[in-house]
Amino acid sequence: MTAVEDPSELRMRNRKIVQEQLEQAYNVVDGLIRKSYSRHDMETTSLLRDLRTNINNLLPEVRSSGLDTFHSRKGTLDAFYAAEDSFIASSESFYQAVTASIEVEKDIDVFKLQQLLTALQRNLRERIPVSDDVAKEFNIRTGIGVVSEPVKETFTTIGAFGIRKEDTINANTASSSQSMGMSVGSSSSNVIIEPDGRELTPYLLADLYNYFNLLEQKYSTNHPEISATDVYIGDRKWDFEKGDRYLKGNIYDSLFSRTMIFYTVFKPYDDLKQIAGSIQKEADKVPSGQYLSLCVVGVEWPEDIMNWAASFFHLRMTLFICDLGTGDLCFNKGLKLSNRFAFWHNRDQEMPRLYDRLLILLQEYGSISIIEAAKELELEQKSAAEYIKKLLKAGVLVDVGFGEHKYALSVSELKKVGPKE
Repeated sequence: MTAVEDPSELRMRNRKIVQEQLEQAYNVVDGLIRKSYSRHDMETTSLLRDLRTNINNLLPEVRSSGLDTFHSRKGTLDAFYAAEDSFIASSESFYQAVTASIEVEKDIDVFKLQQLLTALQRNLRERIPVSDDVAKEFNIRTGIGVVSEPVKETFTTIGAFGIRKEDTINANTASSSQSMGMSVGSSSSNVIIEPDGRELTPYLLADLYNYFNLLEQKYSTNHPEISATDVYIGDRKWDFEKGDRYLKGNIYDSLFSRTMIFYTVFKPYDDLKQIAGSIQKEADKVPSGQYLSLCVVGVEWPEDIMNWAASFFHLRMTLFICDLGTGDLCFNKGLKLSNRFAFWHNRDQEMPRLYDRLLILLQEYGSISIIEAAKELELEQKSAAEYIKKLLKAGVLVDVGFGEHKYALSVSELKKVGPKE
């Protein structure tokens, strides 16, 4: 390194650089797909579509620190810089290889592109977080030496999970923690796991407020569209309640028949056996025909708990672990449902709507069948048919299949969305 850079600023800047390169690479691959499709090179087209899907799956993880994996390793300041260099280098290699493919008339080496993308993903997940030790080493090297008083207080008073152990919070702060949010339906009968009510440092308490306020905003402006069984639920009843240190969203089949629950709760654990037993008990309580998306929130989670959460599986429940201090969200990324429901617990503000995803498909292919729509949108075939029927009735789609039942955007809808760029 020719200069010692602030780790937090460097990490943020590198994330933005890689995000922009990935987004541009996505657009290039999208163009390569159209090019190979026009040449009737179906094998290359299929491989490029898989590559585009993999880029699309990686982008949320790059865009938001809330989706950083928990396999990042601890290290020194020099190790931090080396990991960031590898992260940027792998992104540059992938981006350059993708853009170079524009000039290739045929035989695009998609396998090589996939390998480079995998290397980028690995380097993303091996980045070293800006821990207190890394920040302290940076301060010493740059001559700062002494941290500011508020930060110093945080370092000296936070114990396991960031819980205040020695100092007491004044009466006003303690009172505010009890009146957090709307407190709608905050009785214990409405909660799944009782929130932890212990006192927190002012800084951690502020982070807790901000996190649940963000979730409340998302729940009020978004609606789950696909259930755990791949059924369209965008027209089902959706409500949510915010209590003391928890937020719960509900999807209903009818007025009182609840089929899905999204529950986020502040509940630190420091023992793997304790959390595993508690979570398994809650998972087994979920009745048949219902599904629970559960997120437990804490600070400085032990590595064995994070590894366990990253491999957790249950038929009627997905599990997320949120680190309030870093914003990281840990879950089993190998499961379709975990990736589907992560939005309801992470810090992302927007998610791709089902119609927007369908619009992209229609702009690419011109028309689509129910079977194709079901596969691409991850919908049950019957539910995909019902969803398309709604769009037909609304005049958004028209049947252009002449007996094959292919669907395309109506003329009026094409005018609204305009030509594809």
